[in-house]
Amino acid sequence: MQRHAFTLPIEIVRGGPEPYKRQIMRQVERMIVTGRLQTGDRLPSITCLVATLRVSRNTVVGAYEGLTDAGLLRGEPGRGFYVADAIPRASAPPAPVPPSAMPAEAVPPPMESPARAAVCPPGVHTSPPRLPVIHDFKLGRPAPDAFPARRWAMLSNPLLRQMRQAISEYPPAEGLWGLRMQIADYLAATRALAVEPTQILIVSGVQEALHLLAAQLVHHGDRVVVESPGYAGFCNLPQLAHATPIGVPVDADGLCAHALPSGPVRLVYTTPSHQYPLGYTMSMDRRRALLRWAAQSGACVIEDDYDGDFAYEGAPPPPLMAMDPSRVVYVGSFSKVLGPGLRLGFMACPPWLTDAIARRKALLNHGCPWLEQAVLARLIEYGDYSRHLYRLRRRYREQRDALLAGLHDIWDGRCHISGADTGMHVALHLPSDGPTAASVADRALAHGIRLYPLHEAACGFIPAAAQRILLLGYASQNVDQIRQALVRLKLAVGACRQRAADADAPAGLDA
Repeated sequence: MQRHAFTLPIEIVRGGPEPYKRQIMRQVERMIVTGRLQTGDRLPSITCLVATLRVSRNTVVGAYEGLTDAGLLRGEPGRGFYVADAIPRASAPPAPVPPSAMPAEAVPPPMESPARAAVCPPGVHTSPPRLPVIHDFKLGRPAPDAFPARRWAMLSNPLLRQMRQAISEYPPAEGLWGLRMQIADYLAATRALAVEPTQILIVSGVQEALHLLAAQLVHHGDRVVVESPGYAGFCNLPQLAHATPIGVPVDADGLCAHALPSGPVRLVYTTPSHQYPLGYTMSMDRRRALLRWAAQSGACVIEDDYDGDFAYEGAPPPPLMAMDPSRVVYVGSFSKVLGPGLRLGFMACPPWLTDAIARRKALLNHGCPWLEQAVLARLIEYGDYSRHLYRLRRRYREQRDALLAGLHDIWDGRCHISGADTGMHVALHLPSDGPTAASVADRALAHGIRLYPLHEAACGFIPAAAQRILLLGYASQNVDQIRQALVRLKLAVGACRQRAADADAPAGLDA
């Protein structure tokens, strides 16, 4: 695949002893041998370089021909000049000078960053595995073949034909009005959440919403409550503001209200519909207790409903924002229904907060892309979004059932699984007398299966018991793929158990 280099950082020294042609050749050669230009890269056209450098055409032609004769370029008639396939690496980039060899006055002082050491990986962009993966139980990824591509294209085409005016203007920082109206109507119909379109702000995914809220609400020295274990994508943010994050444990009823700290707290982040990562749904009693505590402590509550669209066992409890619309910010995403590559989410803010967040969003990036917002608004308005979601729920329920049956079979019913009633992943709690989550994940990888121990899955404030918890996302694989993966996983777990048994066996006696 050829890459294109439309401009090059070439400087011409005028009036010096070195000819212009030689200056061009020397600088292009340096870019090639140091790797800045790579095999297959196309150089600027002769006409472009003549206009950019303000030299004669013969000068540029002579430079390109000289580099071709040296084996660094190849010319293709009618197409241009490209970096040659076999580059003679006559020189290498200069080695960096170690600080110890620099004069004392040239060594820059170290940068102070108190929050740097505490920042943990967000878990969204995971590192490539060390072995090939056949089945990946990655989290938060919808089925790639389920995206309504044909309908999306049909809705896009008319907009593309009339987008000249819209594409030449900045979109509103708070989002397109049509999309905000559709989201407000959708929340009223599906969540019993009564908000005005003016309270809806469109963001580039939930992560941007969390960043905007933390930047607006959290100040130096504030205390911020997060779930333990919780989503590291938020756990990092208070520390960047030099605030103090306080981890509060969760159990089967959600965030433990009795463990909330006394005294003033600035912000609370919670995932009540499907607690991330353990998957519990917050009970009504806990919701009431949390909101009572928030009123007493003066805290604002961020309610992250990241995958609450997938409720399989009855209607979920009402959102926290429906119970206290003046104190709760409701955050949602289209990444789980359509795909994270779309980079669209939203937040419903109390009226007192909306304008401040909109101004901060404008300072950050002047709003989200116009076309994606416009297409999504029509997808919701025409009912395509609801129909797509209905199909996904039915499909994901089947995939979840296949996964649960296989996991109970592998562990003979001795494992505990949480988070299966909602969402796109489950938390597998391994038996206390068996291998740890890391051991199972390592052995599974050798069989082509990628699993995610808790510490690798965007979690902060991890308790010691988390060593026996694995997270498995099931949305991105169909039923057949899940069953095939479970066959491999059963072999991996059997090997893991055998290895543990061999390690515990007493040494044999010599005859």
